[in-house]
Amino acid sequence: MARGCFTTIFMSPDADMTIMTTTCQRFTAFSCYAALSLFCVMLSGCGLFFGEEGIFRNRESDYLKADNIPPLVLPPGKHSQAMGELYPIPAITATDFGYDPEASGFDVPRPMPISANLVQENVKIQRVGGESWILLNVSPGEVWPRVRNFLNVNDLAVSRADIGKGIIETSWLQFKTDLNTYDRYRLQIDQGVQPETSEIHILHMSIPVSEKDRAPDAAWPRRSVNAEREKWLLDELAATLASDVSEGGTSLLAQSIGGSVKAGLTMVRGEPVLNIKLDHQRAMATLGYAAKQDGFTTFESDADAGLFYVEYIDPEENKPGWLRRLFRIGLDPKPPTTPYSLAQIKTNMLTGDDFKNAPVSNRRKEKELPKAPGYLLVISGDEGNYQVQIRDPYGKRLKLGESRELLTLLRKNLI
Repeated sequence: MARGCFTTIFMSPDADMTIMTTTCQRFTAFSCYAALSLFCVMLSGCGLFFGEEGIFRNRESDYLKADNIPPLVLPPGKHSQAMGELYPIPAITATDFGYDPEASGFDVPRPMPISANLVQENVKIQRVGGESWILLNVSPGEVWPRVRNFLNVNDLAVSRADIGKGIIETSWLQFKTDLNTYDRYRLQIDQGVQPETSEIHILHMSIPVSEKDRAPDAAWPRRSVNAEREKWLLDELAATLASDVSEGGTSLLAQSIGGSVKAGLTMVRGEPVLNIKLDHQRAMATLGYAAKQDGFTTFESDADAGLFYVEYIDPEENKPGWLRRLFRIGLDPKPPTTPYSLAQIKTNMLTGDDFKNAPVSNRRKEKELPKAPGYLLVISGDEGNYQVQIRDPYGKRLKLGESRELLTLLRKNLI
């Protein structure tokens, strides 16, 4: 077969060419046999090195073949406490955010997304309404010694320090520009809304010089007496902390300042819930901010009723494909819309016990306000301890996976 093939290609009436053709045929036949032999060796070599019995075989599923061995049994009279599990795996309870009683298998949960604030500047001043504070992307244990150092460098004497509560109070002082008053500050270091973040709140107090005798007994006001003097110390402290981010150490005693973070995910009555430990004004403000980030759009909101009517579209899925980008189609997509107002949604949604015991959402079967898009953020609870649930526009529950994903995205953008 090889001779016929090459004879067709190189056939010539020239005798030299005929001889050359024959030589090429023989060399080609040898090359074919050599290539076939090499190919066989390579195939066997792949199995030798990377097959199931190879030297470099894939061992990622070897643990599935491991056999259980019976636990160690000690002789009677011996204590077995020290022989327990070194790294026990806790059981998932009904209050854990990943709890799913209807799951047919086990899926490794995705890690919590990093806060959107953690990838921004390290130190910044946040303001909501009339309240201001410093936000740092480090733990309170790192903030405490740096604040103490700031006060020492600026000759602000400390009259009281409670590391357990994160409170530092300065002694009375006088400003050179105002010798008619005595002033002092209280600095409160708290856990931030996001993990591994800290907040510093500053409260200013002032009394006339004539009332200096009652100064030791003066109670701290709820808000700063002089907002300008509070802002002065806030700005100075923030600027100093931003300039010496690499200095200072960590206080082990300050690790538990402020308790747990101010926003956490849990399960309540079998439904994912976002807990927020903030005052009402800030809770509504931070939810309003988060409900406009990373694919969320807010149609309407009613802070007094604790309702946000929102839509979510995955930014990655909403990106135009290469063909649409080539023709510059859909580069500026229009924001989502809804044919219904929040007032209509509120009138039609479940309330009371019907809301608590709501079934799983099935929008196709809804006859009132059919095909209502979006979701409802429903906020309930008391001052300083709010719960956020996400439901469909009719007040009915979402599937557990969908609800978890949306609440996780909201929590990532809280400030």
